[in-house]
Amino acid sequence: MPFKSIAGETMPTLEQIVKYLESLAPRHLTFGGIESRVEIGPQSPGEMSKTTINRVVITTYASGRVVTRATQEKANLLITHWPLFPYAIDRLTGLDLIRVRLLAKNYISSYVLGSAFIAAKDGIADALIDTLKLVKQFDFMSLGDHSDIVPAGRVCKPNRDMNHSRFADYLSKTLQARSVVVAGDIDRPVELVLVSPGSYLDVYDIINAKKEGISTILTGELAPAVRLMAHEEGINTLELGAFVTIEPGMKRLRHQLTLEFPELKVEFVENPVYYRVLTY
Repeated sequence: MPFKSIAGETMPTLEQIVKYLESLAPRHLTFGGIESRVEIGPQSPGEMSKTTINRVVITTYASGRVVTRATQEKANLLITHWPLFPYAIDRLTGLDLIRVRLLAKNYISSYVLGSAFIAAKDGIADALIDTLKLVKQFDFMSLGDHSDIVPAGRVCKPNRDMNHSRFADYLSKTLQARSVVVAGDIDRPVELVLVSPGSYLDVYDIINAKKEGISTILTGELAPAVRLMAHEEGINTLELGAFVTIEPGMKRLRHQLTLEFPELKVEFVENPVYYRVLTY
């Protein structure tokens, strides 16, 4: 049951917000091992139903700066794309310990949306595509964690004719990316583009992309072996940085959450990209 604040507003519970987030990013769409879940905070529906939420911070990754910001803003829910701990650990040390202590001490729950929000309709992939004004053609299917296959991205075409050099410049300006890592023939025209935000693509996906006639991959980051295989298969790759490709979707989530729960105070905190790529 919702609770009322001092001002008399009816505030949602953690259970209500988690159910809404699960409807946006259903568990069966998970791939790459990054699942949606409450990472820190009440775990059972009963405990969640007793936890009132009035201020939310949304971010791509819970860095030390972001966690500090959440405590300063007196938030009681932090929503991220990537988890603090992608794998099980048996002890906390260093910055991990500091972040968990800050969250727990200030009664801040954390919820991880994970990869399911990339695959979901109007999720991270669609937000990136809409920002770039690309024309969607079909879903790109990959191996799922709970389903045989899930959409790990969308196959698109640019909204006008351009080569890869011009396309990289367009991406950089539109997304305000500090750098674009390009591999392949920059003078080749851009045709079918696989848009897959984050850093999830694997060798299996390169093989399938080749079968689908995809000539360009737009993503956040690729493992060196995956990038090399794409090059050997004649597929151009453009990497913008994992945070850059995820953040349009997390910004969209702020809008979605505000519409669903207008009584909430929801803030988006950016994870800035500090590095540049230099070549000699």
